[in-house]
Amino acid sequence: MLRSRLALLASAALLLTGCSSGGQAGDPDKITLTIAWWGNPARTKATNAAIDLFRKKHPNIEVKVRPSAFPGYYDKLNTEFASGAAPDVFQDDQVRTYAAKGLLLDLGAYKDVLRTDELGAEFLAQGTIDGKLMDVPAGTSPMALVYQPALLKGAGMAAPSAETSWQDFAAQATKLATALPKGTWALADSSAQHNHLQVFLRQKGKDWFSAKANALGFTKEDLAEWWTLWADLRAKGVVPPADVTTGSAGGDVSQDPVAAKKVAMSVYGTSVSLPSEDWAYGPLPGEAGRPGVHLMRSVSWAVNAKTEHPREAVQLLDFLLNDPEAGKALGLSRGVPPNSAIAASLLPALGPQDKQIAEYVEHLRKPGNSGQAPAPDPAGGKEVRSDLLTRHTQDVWFGKASVEQAAAAFFEDAGKVLGRAS
Repeated sequence: MLRSRLALLASAALLLTGCSSGGQAGDPDKITLTIAWWGNPARTKATNAAIDLFRKKHPNIEVKVRPSAFPGYYDKLNTEFASGAAPDVFQDDQVRTYAAKGLLLDLGAYKDVLRTDELGAEFLAQGTIDGKLMDVPAGTSPMALVYQPALLKGAGMAAPSAETSWQDFAAQATKLATALPKGTWALADSSAQHNHLQVFLRQKGKDWFSAKANALGFTKEDLAEWWTLWADLRAKGVVPPADVTTGSAGGDVSQDPVAAKKVAMSVYGTSVSLPSEDWAYGPLPGEAGRPGVHLMRSVSWAVNAKTEHPREAVQLLDFLLNDPEAGKALGLSRGVPPNSAIAASLLPALGPQDKQIAEYVEHLRKPGNSGQAPAPDPAGGKEVRSDLLTRHTQDVWFGKASVEQAAAAFFEDAGKVLGRAS
């Protein structure tokens, strides 16, 4: 008899727990959200601090955090989506890929929760598909030129400007190389960096993908021109040899020549921390005519379409984007905040280097100083821009293919990927 009563009590307890709509035992009104992101320890610390503030302001919402390193992040996320265990909120940079699979919540349906007035149309456009807002910017990372002023000054050179052409930039770097100590190169090799190539293409009025996002938006000749520019600099010893550059070609920032201070100049994303205060920021060459740089997002926040708590998940996004205290806690951990009011509020307390970044982003916000934001990449876009570009660039580096052969192979492979994804 006693055993039967215990069994009945246990069953009742399980039923109560199962009906709590995400609440925890003993607190049926409290719901739980899970948020996932990748990043370095500084980003994790800042994000945790912002989420702590959210918990205090919203005691009815528990937020479980899942920070991780970038390698393996998407593999794990895809597995979780397949098994129905994906997080409610997650960091992403593949909006069209996930939207095409119906995995993203339409954030535009929650205008009463999510405030976007201070974010800027150029940022929102990068997460809008078929008129629906599918993700929102978590930070900014427009491309810039970084350089070590002391090394340029020692060579009697001024920093390149927006009026400097790519050809003149290459000539300046060649001259600078002769004045640098052995083991230091004038310029980092950008030939495998898809965001750097994008600026070059956009200055020509082109882009990575067509307007309909179903094909490449440039020609084999454009790619060959880009690769040839860097091949000539490599042959002259102006940029590091391939074996030095290889480590960073896939996006490993720790292996970047800038992080190791092996170069005097480099194209660089403004959300990536520089190793010391020895560096300064400036505009990229070729920007004066037709700006190729745009207000690029570093990463974005998206909401799982199958979350059990869509309004609360969107509420968390709104807090991370628009709450002044959250903005202060997050700082520049994902680049300058996309919320212009929060970015301006942070400016007085920033250090010299971060202040340069914030002022650069503010400069790009002004009409005419940056190009129009591109549409989101197509499904398969990340594979094309990152994996294929890296692989075929390395074929050029190591003499496995000529520039023309590698360009033809890249276009053939890219066509297959985009055809399969469409």
